[in-house]
Amino acid sequence: MKGIRYITEGAALLALFVALMLASLYVPLLGVVLAFVLGVPFIVFTMRHGFGKSVLFFIVAVLLTVLFGTLKALPITFIFGIGGTMIGVLYAKKQSRYITLLGGTIAFAFGFLLWFVLTISLLHINLSADQWATTVNESIDRSIKLSESLGRSVSQQQIERTKDSISMLKYIIPTFLVVVGAVFSLITQAIAAPILKRLGHEVEKFPPIRTLKLPKSILWYYLIALILTFPMFNFEQGSFMYIVILNMLALLQMLVVLQGISFIFYFSHQKGYAKAIPIVVTILALIIPIILQIVRILGIIDLGFNLRKQLDTKK
Repeated sequence: MKGIRYITEGAALLALFVALMLASLYVPLLGVVLAFVLGVPFIVFTMRHGFGKSVLFFIVAVLLTVLFGTLKALPITFIFGIGGTMIGVLYAKKQSRYITLLGGTIAFAFGFLLWFVLTISLLHINLSADQWATTVNESIDRSIKLSESLGRSVSQQQIERTKDSISMLKYIIPTFLVVVGAVFSLITQAIAAPILKRLGHEVEKFPPIRTLKLPKSILWYYLIALILTFPMFNFEQGSFMYIVILNMLALLQMLVVLQGISFIFYFSHQKGYAKAIPIVVTILALIIPIILQIVRILGIIDLGFNLRKQLDTKK
């Protein structure tokens, strides 16, 4: 009976995945929403039947993708198959939600990286520094002409600053992949958790963000990465060390900001403020650079001096 149930559930979940995949490919607006649901069949199957059977489930999903979709749809199956299976394994092992989020982030980021590499290889896209610079300059020149045609003047300093900022983007692709992986992991879990509960599985709730406390070592890593960007080290732009340090600094800055956001929620909770206040501050921080800097400083101080403990002492 167990064998029959596993085959029946597998067939049903595979049919659901194929239907969702086809809808995400051919229904433009709906496809954006469905993208966050594609990992759920893999999560459910892996949690109910284990990692071993989930490998077979994944292989059949790939074959069905080729059969019913197109080769262009294969990256979708790889990304959500890898990410969903990893989250399902961690759920089955009853890992904490933060550990599951981290594992899902790594899995999704790996899937996106695989897709990125395969796209470059199969489509023969040239990402050399010269090609990138040419593309950037052409795009900026078109934007300048458009602005001038609308009667807006652009200073040479603004142009150079914009070119420098955009030219840096190719070096932080790893950071971008991690951020995208985290977003997909978080939203996929948010969708999968209530479904799993309806199926009778226990899923730990996400702890409130105010309880998030990163290791103090993050602050030391951040300071080391910051020091390595000083002119005295002078790593050549585009070199391996340059890219590693740039991405390490970007990721650590995000973690420090996350710590700052966590402290704001903690402070607001301790003071009994309305729940909307820390949410509004967080949104403003993502929009207004100066507020983001303040939140980052709060994160650094909280990591270094444990502001929460001092707040508790004053109570």
